[in-house]
Amino acid sequence: MGRAFGCCFGAVAVALALAFASLGGCAQPPATPLAQQPAPANSGRLFYVGLALYSEEWSENDVAELADRLQNASKYRVVPMIASNVTSAAGLYPIADDATIASLVGSAAAQAGPDDIMFVVISSHGAPRLLARKIGDSAPTAMSSRRLARLLQPLAGHRTVIVVSACYSGSLIGDLRAPERIIITAARADRSSFGCAPGNRHTLFGEAEVRAFGQQDRSLRQVFAAIRDDVARMESEERYQPSEPQVWVGARATDLYDAPVF
Repeated sequence: MGRAFGCCFGAVAVALALAFASLGGCAQPPATPLAQQPAPANSGRLFYVGLALYSEEWSENDVAELADRLQNASKYRVVPMIASNVTSAAGLYPIADDATIASLVGSAAAQAGPDDIMFVVISSHGAPRLLARKIGDSAPTAMSSRRLARLLQPLAGHRTVIVVSACYSGSLIGDLRAPERIIITAARADRSSFGCAPGNRHTLFGEAEVRAFGQQDRSLRQVFAAIRDDVARMESEERYQPSEPQVWVGARATDLYDAPVF
């Protein structure tokens, strides 16, 4: 299967058929809420909410390794808050169920000040307006874009970057957008993304993310361009249909998009 595995439901969709029906309806440090910590003088904080929704290593690696990279490269002081559905013996992170996601998001929103930003990163399989969630060996379930929007509602009014790595992830933008948000997705609304075969270290998009955010003094505009070009190169080498990563910038987030803070 290798890297050619697309981060969409595929066979997962069969297992989710009953779940879709009940809903009315991807190609492949402590993470519990942190106590309030003062930021260094003249330094904003980046509250990093990383959600590995699928119980395979690529999902956890996409979010955990990007957090590490940002801690080394960003001008913000990174506050990592990670949840993962990989139920390994190590047990580094809490499970990314609704209760944990709500707790992490609520804690970040309560602590954030005007100089801070929220950074939400999600990695999973996807389908149009849906994300897969699989905890350990349990059957996968579906999270709709509207459900995700409700879980992220406490971030309203805060400058927020949302990054979603999954097939068809561009289809989530409509329900997640807000004036103070920047939304980056691994694929356009009608395309697969790639690299989420079992055993892979990263998705292609996740791999490109880690590389792009490792460069200092870049704006999000520059980071997105680097991710887009890197993904296109890897897909071209493998002769995959282009996933065409997307970005949406809210009217009150344009300054953040162009500031060289990453």
